[in-house]
Amino acid sequence: MAHSFNDKAFNDEALNNAVQTTKNTWDTLSSLPIAIILLDLTTNTVYCNQNSQTLFNLPNHLSLSSAPLATIQLTDLHTPKTSTLHNLLANADFTEKTFSLANNQLNIKCSQLTPSLNAFIFEPLNNAASADNFDEAIAKISTQLIDIQTDNLDHQIELVLQTIGTFSKADRSYLFQFSRDGKLMSNTHEWVNDKVNPFKERLQNIPQDALPYFYATMKESEVFIVSDLSQLPACAEAERAEFQAEGIQSLLCVGLQADNKLFGFIGCDCVDKARNWTNTDLIRIKLMGEIITRALSNASYKKHIEQIQQQLVKANKELELQANIDSLTSIANRRRFDQTLQYEIKRATRAQQSLSLIICDIDYFKLFNDNYGHQHGDNVLKQVAHTLDEICKRQGDLAARYGGEEFAIILPCIDAVHCKQLSALIQSKIKQLAIPHNYSKISTQLTLSIGGFSCIPTLETKPEQLIQAADKALYKAKNSGRNCIRIT
Repeated sequence: MAHSFNDKAFNDEALNNAVQTTKNTWDTLSSLPIAIILLDLTTNTVYCNQNSQTLFNLPNHLSLSSAPLATIQLTDLHTPKTSTLHNLLANADFTEKTFSLANNQLNIKCSQLTPSLNAFIFEPLNNAASADNFDEAIAKISTQLIDIQTDNLDHQIELVLQTIGTFSKADRSYLFQFSRDGKLMSNTHEWVNDKVNPFKERLQNIPQDALPYFYATMKESEVFIVSDLSQLPACAEAERAEFQAEGIQSLLCVGLQADNKLFGFIGCDCVDKARNWTNTDLIRIKLMGEIITRALSNASYKKHIEQIQQQLVKANKELELQANIDSLTSIANRRRFDQTLQYEIKRATRAQQSLSLIICDIDYFKLFNDNYGHQHGDNVLKQVAHTLDEICKRQGDLAARYGGEEFAIILPCIDAVHCKQLSALIQSKIKQLAIPHNYSKISTQLTLSIGGFSCIPTLETKPEQLIQAADKALYKAKNSGRNCIRIT
């Protein structure tokens, strides 16, 4: 059974996903307290947050080809060469650069968030990133998660949390996910520094009302920053008690969104000493959170596709089984019989081995149906089919319903002598069923007439030749008084 994908629907879905990715990324970046520009290479659209609008006197979004971008002059302090903001964006250089803009000196960083999204960060030189290479960290995390496999997801996320914790000089970093109704949260992944106690096992299914201030803040701003526990308001006593119990002195948490819904957060905390979180810390953890969100979404999508594929495989197997099984007797049907006979002829030809075919017929079955009823007749067909199937114990043996009250048995590696012995066994097993047939002209019980044919096939042997020969032998058995065996 063939299956195909609708290419147009697939492309439309890919485009919608790309648009949603851009929106989610910009929702994350636009509110950050630093000048950021996002370039969407798919549409050549430039997005400017409030700080970059003020810095360059630009609207919130415009085309890459717009005139204002070509008029903004930037001077490279190391060359010094003059360029335009348009050239800077269009020819992304992923090394850190320092430019002057009027009287301002700017540290400019470019990060490739996805193959179609580049983020440009503009920081005053005195607030530039420290020795840690932000671009390198983002690139490393993106590489780890770009094609993550579902069975490796947990390990990779833990490696990312380790990178986040190390990069932010934190003692713990973690991922929490909310329950479907948003009323509970659980610590699903955690990294801890040396000599720092883990809390993952303890932080499971925490109810919303246990940390009301945290939940309210996270839902309102998707950011929860505490540089010193003394900064917490009086209404956050539950949070203060929990943080003190965990030995936390400072923490920074950022919400994660998927399909426009808050599904969890990532965070860092400091135990050894308090930390005054910076805008750079916030930017880094937000971008890393966005990468983790995409990784989780991709893994979920892959898992969904795998489930669909498994369902298709199962459905195909069931359809194949239905196509090869007789619906009444549950043994092989005529289609399966024809396929198997052709295969066994070829196999026996190659191996120069005997092949036998038996065709048997229930004696006076029409009289049985007419007098006992078709439902009773169907039950008899099932009993006979089951008996024949039980006799076919060797690999390669096949019992099939040939049509009506006729059955056929394919017997690889069986010559005429053994074919006759097996036919006698069939009649014996049918006799043991002791099915009454008071309308038969030869017995008071149900009987079979059996015809068989054995040969060593050649390249010229055709399936119909074996069928005709076995059927001719069956005709002889019936003409000999029925309830007998004829093998040729």
